[in-house]
Parts: sequence; structure tokens; C-alpha cells
Amino acid sequence: MSQPELSEEDLLQRAGRGDARAFDQLYDRMAPRLFGLLRQMLHDEREAEDILQDGFVLMWERASTFDPDRSRAFTWAVMLFRHKAIDRMRMLGRRNRLVDSAILEQTTLADSAYSGVDDEVQSNERGLVVREALNELPKDQRQLIEFAFLKGLTHHVIAESLGIPLGTVKTNIRRGLLRLRDLLKGGA
Repeated sequence: MSQPELSEEDLLQRAGRGDARAFDQLYDRMAPRLFGLLRQMLHDEREAEDILQDGFVLMWERASTFDPDRSRAFTWAVMLFRHKAIDRMRMLGRRNRLVDSAILEQTTLADSAYSGVDDEVQSNERGLVVREALNELPKDQRQLIEFAFLKGLTHHVIAESLGIPLGTVKTNIRRGLLRLRDLLKGGA
């Protein structure tokens, strides 16, 4: 005789007690629906995949806090994943604004300094100026900026992977960006 299929709520509760098989089944059931939701929110398949992975890690960590009397398992999961997606959208928005601002400032400086020079040469020069400015930053600030902006890691991932507090990551990135801005403006 086959056993009756467990509900998502039962699977989530079992996962909360450390049952990896139950969590695997839960993943198989929920991942397609959650991925669709994330893709719709983020308008980017790669970002949706990243959040899906991060969200399931978070779900595994927090499964023991699920209370079936307060919500359905899928509703609870949607809230976790929605918060992760919103955090990512905020981070991407901030990063895009900072990059756009730095590019605009650098382009303005470069345009006045290199008027009449070929566009490709200007682009190479700007890249060199930015690399040189990055190299002038303290090592910890430069490393965190590279992780966040060149590798696209979130502040949370950086903090966890380096084993440093989240606040330290945010503070050092902010200080590094301010210093980088000053260096690019020529106000070292």
C-alpha cells in the first residue's frame, strides 16, 4: 500500500525538525511556483534563480518557526521569498544609482579633460582612472566594493562569507565609495 501524500504544511514541519527528505519534496512542489513569482517580480531570470536559492536556504533555516495555525505553508514561503526579492531590488536600485552617478561624474570629468579624443581611448582612460582610484582605497574597502559591485554579491553574502558583521560590511562599502568618489573628482 502506498502512503498518502503529505501536505506542504506537514512537509514544512518535518523540515523544521531536520528532515532533509521532506524538505526535498517541499522544494520540488514549491520551487516552480516560487520561481515564477520571483521572475515576475524581478524581471530577470538570473536574479530570480539567485533569490530562489537564497530563499530556500532561508526556508530551511527558519522552517522550525513555521506555525500551521497562522498560515498555509506556501503563503509563509511566499512571504520569505518576497522579502528576499524586495531586498534584492533595493540593493540593485542602490547599486545602479551609485554606478550611474559615478559614471556620470567620471564621464563629465573625462569629457572636459579629453575633448577631441577618440571614444574608445576615452573609455580605456576612464577604466584606468577608476582602477587606479580603486587601488588607492584601503584593502578592506577595495575588497568589499569589488565583491559587491564587480561580483554582484549582496551585503549579507559578503558578511557571511568573510565572517564579519553586516554593519561593518555596509560601513566599509559606504566609506570606500565616498573615498572613491573623492579620488575620481581629484580631491584625494
